[in-house]
Amino acid sequence: MLKRYFQPYTFRGRMMIALYISAAFSAVVSLLFAYVIAHVNVQSELQLQQQALGVYLLEMDSRTDLSMATMLGMVDDVEDTHVEQVDLTDPDLPEDLAVTLSMRQVVTVLDDMTKSPVTYVQLSDGVVRISSLYGRSLFVVAFFRIISTSLSFLAVFVLMTTFASFRLSKPVQTLTRAHERVQEGDFTVRLPDDHPGEMGELMRSFNDMTEALGSTAYLQKDFISSISHEFKTPIASIRGFAKLLQMPSLTEDQKAEYISMIAQESDRLSRLSETLLRLSALEQQTTLASLTTFSLDEQLRQVILRLEPAWSQKDIGWQIDLSEVSVTSDQELLNQVWVNIIQNAIKFSPAESEIEVRVFREGNAIVEIQDHGCGMTEDAQKRIFDKFYQADKSRTQEGVGLGLSLVKRIVDMMGGTITVTSAPNQGATFRVELPVSPPRHHRHDSLPAHSEQEADHV
Repeated sequence: MLKRYFQPYTFRGRMMIALYISAAFSAVVSLLFAYVIAHVNVQSELQLQQQALGVYLLEMDSRTDLSMATMLGMVDDVEDTHVEQVDLTDPDLPEDLAVTLSMRQVVTVLDDMTKSPVTYVQLSDGVVRISSLYGRSLFVVAFFRIISTSLSFLAVFVLMTTFASFRLSKPVQTLTRAHERVQEGDFTVRLPDDHPGEMGELMRSFNDMTEALGSTAYLQKDFISSISHEFKTPIASIRGFAKLLQMPSLTEDQKAEYISMIAQESDRLSRLSETLLRLSALEQQTTLASLTTFSLDEQLRQVILRLEPAWSQKDIGWQIDLSEVSVTSDQELLNQVWVNIIQNAIKFSPAESEIEVRVFREGNAIVEIQDHGCGMTEDAQKRIFDKFYQADKSRTQEGVGLGLSLVKRIVDMMGGTITVTSAPNQGATFRVELPVSPPRHHRHDSLPAHSEQEADHV
């Protein structure tokens, strides 16, 4: 029952309780040590005080003719002491006390560390006992010496603990509120990153996370817009031509034309769906399938020949410099890389221009594909490999911005790199660097290969 009411649910609550427990434990330990020290000090003070009084009585007895009663009356109740005459035959006295006292010595007896000392001195008329007015126990004396200091210390410690808990928990509370805003979909929240130590690293990591989530959210919105447009256009065309086919006055040539348009738009939808599924599968795939050793330069020649209908319509020429380079990789996946890059080069090249393709080896296999088309800005180069990104927002070009994302994913899986160099109206150069043999952790022989017919447009 008590646990339910006192269980701390917040970081600050747990911290405060932990600090309070630490403070209480520290206070108890401090009280114990302080009591021991104060007890020893009080004992020493009383012992010195009683011995000094005993010496004073001995001197007074030797120098004066005063009776014991007179001398005791003069020193009784002086400096919190009690002086009285005792009989040496008292059974409570130590056995060897008479012998020591007969030598005119001041004798202090300490029976227990918890009790006050008692001093004996022998005068001419008998033995005198000097004891403390505090009685046989020193606990009260020692306790009152330390209680005020300890309570002051405890009060200051509690105040400092409360202040420290609020101070230390403030960044955590800030992080919690920021996390709640992110859960609500606000990816613009940023935390101050000037905190030292682990908390600063945590806040910087949080800022990096929200920035990445914001970019992803932007791309998802752009994707929805792109996909909506790309699906809407062919669906509208199919619906329109299907309605036209219902007209009774159509000629056979018109029917054939409309059926052909419906088939083309259906193929477009099919390619778009296949591309999305293929990209999703590649994101889940981490190793390569169907590794073979093949000629990279010959593969590029075959891709160029396969795309001949596209570049011959624009009367595009080729400058080809293909050195003999063999690689061990997934041939089908790599074929998609060249199809996508070369299709982009053809698509963005003006009529009667040239495309340059170079293959050579500098440790790794390197392929450079350069066009002389419209080029791209520096900002577009930074995002060209992002999913669903299109540098051409006019949508006059075919595609939804998935081709180069697929290319980047394949090259990464092969342990290679891909970069682009471009400027507006100065064309673009794509450079792919691949290991001749993929690293061991990129290999796997049981994954399904992908067909080269699954190439996509950017």
